[in-house]
Amino acid sequence: MNKTNAMRQLEQEGIPFRVHEYDAADGLVDAVTVAGKIALPPEQCFKTLVTCGADHNHYVFVIPGSTELNLKKAARAANCKSMRLIPLKGLLPLTGYIHGGCSPIGMKKELPTFIDETAILYETVGV
Repeated sequence: MNKTNAMRQLEQEGIPFRVHEYDAADGLVDAVTVAGKIALPPEQCFKTLVTCGADHNHYVFVIPGSTELNLKKAARAANCKSMRLIPLKGLLPLTGYIHGGCSPIGMKKELPTFIDETAILYETVGV
């Protein structure tokens, strides 16, 4: 298995992690489906969403896979007037990750990151 930027960064920081491999040939890479593929409760598998604020800065939101990002709340959290998801074609150049494999760790550029408070309920989460 090739190491990802996220794996390298976690190792560098001495943060323990576990890699889960799964078959993505079916194209189903949403967090809820992936949770089933790796035998993790769906509420414990989070997704990473990259946004752009009215201030033209990018922000990352890590939320439970079964939920949708409330853009108004996201804008308030980032102290922006408004927020929108970036187009999928912009994900790889900005983060170094593809859709369905975007980690909040090890992105090309460090971006302000907000993690849903429910993550604290679990000893570990999938991202």
